[in-house]
Amino acid sequence: MRRLCDFLFEKKLLICSSVIAIIPFVVYILTLEEKLVGGDTSSYAFQLPQMMILPPTGYPVFSIIGKLFSIIPIGELAYRLNMISAVFGSLTILFLFLAINNITKNIFASFTAGLCFAFSFPYWHVSNRLEFDTLNSFIIAVVLFAISRYNDNPTVKNLYFSSFALGLMLTNHPIAFFIMPAFLILLILIKPAIFRRAKTLINCIVLFTVPVLSYSYVYIRSVQGFGPADTFIRLIYYITGRNTEGEVFGGSFGDKNLKEIFLTILDYLKIIYNAYGIILIIICFTGFIFLLYKNWKFGVFTFLAICFNLIITTQYLDWAVENYTLDIMLVMALYIGSGFTAIWILLKKLPWKIIKNKIINIIFCMIILLLPAMLLVNNFNECNQKAREGIYTFWDNAFGIMEKKSRIYIFSPSINIAFFISTFEAQEKEIMVTDINSGDFSVQELIEDVQKGIPVYIAGKENFFNQIFELNKEGRSFYWDRYEENLQLYRLSDRQSLLDIESVVSGTQVFFGKTSEIKFIIRNNSDKEIKIDSIELELPKGLKFASVSDSGNIVQDPGISRGIFMWVSDDYYIPAGDEMILAVNFIPERVGEFAVRFRVTTNEMYFDSRDLVIKVE
Repeated sequence: MRRLCDFLFEKKLLICSSVIAIIPFVVYILTLEEKLVGGDTSSYAFQLPQMMILPPTGYPVFSIIGKLFSIIPIGELAYRLNMISAVFGSLTILFLFLAINNITKNIFASFTAGLCFAFSFPYWHVSNRLEFDTLNSFIIAVVLFAISRYNDNPTVKNLYFSSFALGLMLTNHPIAFFIMPAFLILLILIKPAIFRRAKTLINCIVLFTVPVLSYSYVYIRSVQGFGPADTFIRLIYYITGRNTEGEVFGGSFGDKNLKEIFLTILDYLKIIYNAYGIILIIICFTGFIFLLYKNWKFGVFTFLAICFNLIITTQYLDWAVENYTLDIMLVMALYIGSGFTAIWILLKKLPWKIIKNKIINIIFCMIILLLPAMLLVNNFNECNQKAREGIYTFWDNAFGIMEKKSRIYIFSPSINIAFFISTFEAQEKEIMVTDINSGDFSVQELIEDVQKGIPVYIAGKENFFNQIFELNKEGRSFYWDRYEENLQLYRLSDRQSLLDIESVVSGTQVFFGKTSEIKFIIRNNSDKEIKIDSIELELPKGLKFASVSDSGNIVQDPGISRGIFMWVSDDYYIPAGDEMILAVNFIPERVGEFAVRFRVTTNEMYFDSRDLVIKVE
């Protein structure tokens, strides 16, 4: 028995490392989402197996990992992709534990602090479904581990490991672009003299750069047609968190006032407070003070990373995003471990006379272990995704109802689930999914599908479509509380013509250099007045717009946007059974055949006329 105890004591770090990786992994797997939950995560599930480029920054490492997980022969595809978060979520806790232990030299305090982070609601909530965040947390935990190891033993080998980890930090979430400098400065300040050797400095730069080269994946796949970053300047924009035209993706900078920023910071602090609770917050503050006393460099620059995180997120969005607190909470776990260590040291220094130290240690361990245990119990039901039925079930049932080779038009944030099911789970039904919210969508293509006899379904925007078609309910409706949306599948039957567009060219022939006229007749065939929101006319090269003709009842001159002539007014109403005419004069500048495109918008829906082909002689 003594030999066993000696062995366990000697291997306690290895044993604790194994346990702290296994416990969260088991919990995350037990509560793992088996399908999809909708929103962005369903987009990733659809894109990763096809190696499509994800939103800016492109997330190359996450993309490669996602592809690898998609081919693992375990369970269904959605389950395998969700496992990415469970695996890297538990690995995060492992490296966080090792990092805290390097700083505090207290295995038990580090173990408990790691579990507190593991079972906090914001982190657990993303560790059992597909998300970027667990990989991002894993990388930051590796950075903390690498730098803490270098701090203990400032060798060239440990420096190289830290340099590689810092480079890896730039390959995932854009927040890392802004908090990485704090860790870089900390690395440099630990032993500045080590950088005097040119060879060491060059090797550090090379190792830092190697993981960043993974962004070549974004360029290569874009060139192959799976992403938009197909030129050097577009790639630079994309990997720095912007769209390919240069504008910030998903948010904005420079347009928030101090009051908005302050209120958003308060919202972030509320999220952290609700996640950790007052006791852990007090222990965290105690640990931060203790860390400043024991290792001021780690204390100052990890706190600086927290500040950078808050500054950039409050500048980016004017509301608090729960996932954006994870980097802060991860660093706070380091302070919590330091706080437990400070309390441990204080207890040992008190003049206990009656109770022996071993009893004190046992009682102390039991008390602080209650903290992660309480988080586990309190958050379990809310974080458990295993047996939940929801938005995925609605779409799974919808695809079961629809006939083979039918087409569905969808206006819903959950359309990504429909794309996923159509591509990977119900591909044999050959159902085509169309996004109504796409700028390329026109009601005309839906009308043509109905005329061809294709089984057509819609979900969303039914208040608009029931003016054009007879809608028949199919299956049960579903209320999606995440977006406060009530979804119902409808099948379209007999067409009721709401709008018809007729294009007429005056005269029998059109000649080069001679002014001619086109009339666009917009007919309202419904029994209600219709408001036309906008009219768009696209003339090809070779046909020059001359003027608006007075033979129509629209006399307003158009605006021009990207070569498209546009008419917008609050006065474009067509009474029931009536028509509106736009007539324009044009001058042919070339001989040949030219296609003219015309569309109108009503109720945020496009109606396209069939392309008018004009032959110029």
